[in-house]
Amino acid sequence: MREKTDQPVLPGAPALGADVADLIRIAARHTLLPHPDVVAKMNGAMFPSVRGPMKDRLRVIRHGTSDVLVDDNTTPRWALFWSHGIRATHSAKGWTVAHLWPGATVRDPRYYTALGNLALIAEPLAALSDTSGPFADYLRFHAKAVYGFVPSGAPIPAEPPGYGAIAWRYLDPIPDPRAFLRGQMLRLANQRVERLRPLMWPAQ
Repeated sequence: MREKTDQPVLPGAPALGADVADLIRIAARHTLLPHPDVVAKMNGAMFPSVRGPMKDRLRVIRHGTSDVLVDDNTTPRWALFWSHGIRATHSAKGWTVAHLWPGATVRDPRYYTALGNLALIAEPLAALSDTSGPFADYLRFHAKAVYGFVPSGAPIPAEPPGYGAIAWRYLDPIPDPRAFLRGQMLRLANQRVERLRPLMWPAQ
């Protein structure tokens, strides 16, 4: 009986092979990362939130010893934007927010909105950063080397070939990202913000 796990042999286009190095350089040119100074100032998750199913979106649930908001990738986008002084609440056309360590980290409030786990990537290239995509190892090693960020329990990334030749691009830093975030949370009045406020500042 033929094993169902056999890899199919497909005709047509060749495997990426030698083109991988070119793809990595192209992807890096079209990726915006959190500025190292901002990552150091924020030092951890920006929002008490996790990704969850659409049916639970905007529900507050218990996670361990604290309450968190079930989200749909909005708070990671706010984390990237607001920490760099960008007031937008909606997606930037042509860009997608990627988690460098997907899977368990998106269900963990310590890492879901941690800047070291996030990147803004041009949509046509976003698949390159997926778990098995060729760009993923470069982004993870960058997070370790530049931010000192590796989720607890994740394998320590090794330096991938050609890493030193990559020119990384960063969002522009602002002097006080925490103050900007707080200003946004006080200025806005949508349902997500109103549910996040008491989770972030319970005494107020």
